[in-house]
Amino acid sequence: MAGNNQNNSTPNGPWRAGRPSFKAFYPEIFLLTLITIAFIAIAVKLSCSTIRKSHDKAKDRPVALQFDAPFLVPLAFADEAPVDQLPAGDASSTDSNATDVVKESTSLPTSETTSEVEPVKKVVSSSNASTLKSSDAAPKGESPWIKIIWIWIVCLIVPVILWIWRGIIWICAVYGIYYELRVDPDNPRATTFLTTHGIFNKSTDSLHIGSIKDIQSRQSFFQKYFMGGVGTITLLTTDVTDERLEMKNMADPSRVFNAFDTLRRHFWSRGGMQLHGGSGDEDGAFSEHLGE
Repeated sequence: MAGNNQNNSTPNGPWRAGRPSFKAFYPEIFLLTLITIAFIAIAVKLSCSTIRKSHDKAKDRPVALQFDAPFLVPLAFADEAPVDQLPAGDASSTDSNATDVVKESTSLPTSETTSEVEPVKKVVSSSNASTLKSSDAAPKGESPWIKIIWIWIVCLIVPVILWIWRGIIWICAVYGIYYELRVDPDNPRATTFLTTHGIFNKSTDSLHIGSIKDIQSRQSFFQKYFMGGVGTITLLTTDVTDERLEMKNMADPSRVFNAFDTLRRHFWSRGGMQLHGGSGDEDGAFSEHLGE
């Protein structure tokens, strides 16, 4: 009785209606969060490796050939412009040996100069052509950002499906059922327990408080410390449709248990046997008893 008085003196009052608690799904939410973080880490790792590979391929592509021999550029340039017409800055910046070679080449006859320069031109042109061909022949490949987008899509599709699937189950488990105790303090025979199932299509089943034979409350270690303190209330009844009614994942199960136990004892202590019928005198005595 002391426990009942404490429950009645709580700010929320005795339990009269409610639904399963969302706290029961905290472990699943934590697990799905870890799975999502793991897939995001995999996507980041694959994206970084894809960018690194694209940079390595860009470094391995062939570049234009460079000639270290100093005489090739002056010889190729001497056929187009005399040394006297070169700008002062270019003439001063050229190497002395290269300048001597250019002057000697200009003093030669035209036929000999052209015969020596043309092979150099051919070498340069052939090298440029080979460079262009090799660059054209090199595989271009698709943009790394397209691969990165596909990596993220593939890595995130699994967590998204899991969140949607479990989210639907959570919504149906929490908002798909509702319990209600309808109590008339002046008439214990009017105390009924209603169970409503469904979100869009709802169905309601009623159970009289006098049909409850026994009440059980269970709370496991995992439910108490990892699921927000939820528990399961089991009602053993004489009802045809609900002989064993389980109220799963109820928050503060002791409060729900005390509410059923108090109403059940209140019913039997105030003439609950009238539920099973009786004479008119008994009904009158029961009414007088209620009037008190």
